[in-house]
Amino acid sequence: MDSENKLLNLVQTVLEELKVLRQEIKAQNVALAAAKNEIRELKISHKSFEKIMLQISGSVEDIQDKVGSQASTVTTPALHTVVETLEVKMKSYAEATKSAYISFCQEQEIEKANQFARMKNVRISDLPESEKEEVKSVVTKFLTETLDVPNPDLAHAYRIGNKGAQPRAIIVKFVDQAQRDMALAN
Repeated sequence: MDSENKLLNLVQTVLEELKVLRQEIKAQNVALAAAKNEIRELKISHKSFEKIMLQISGSVEDIQDKVGSQASTVTTPALHTVVETLEVKMKSYAEATKSAYISFCQEQEIEKANQFARMKNVRISDLPESEKEEVKSVVTKFLTETLDVPNPDLAHAYRIGNKGAQPRAIIVKFVDQAQRDMALAN
């Protein structure tokens, strides 16, 4: 008896689920029908739009033909001269623009080269300055004693700016970028 009740409950559950599925399918069929109607309407709208575009295209071609035929009958020497003058000016502007662009590109390349050359440079400020100093030696001593950079290999070292009350800054160019990075890290 108990197994019959279980079976009966199971059948009722399946029937209820089938009813729910049937309702969902009906709702989906309604939505599908609505979508089909919208697609039909869009196709009709699209066809009418294509007809209108063909009419507009034909009208534009007619206007272009009329303008072209009138332009050929109206051509005068003065108009021809104006057109030639404008063409010359346009060529001149195009050449000037091209020249300016080339100049700009060259300046950019020069700036890139300068930046690349300065990659190994460091600016040091507030190192004491004396009368007949050898800047490279002063910087080498500073790097080894103060910043613990072993055997610094410098390409150049020179002071920049005008002499005054404060010591001038020093530009140091390292031979090796790794040493420059080590000096900056310290």
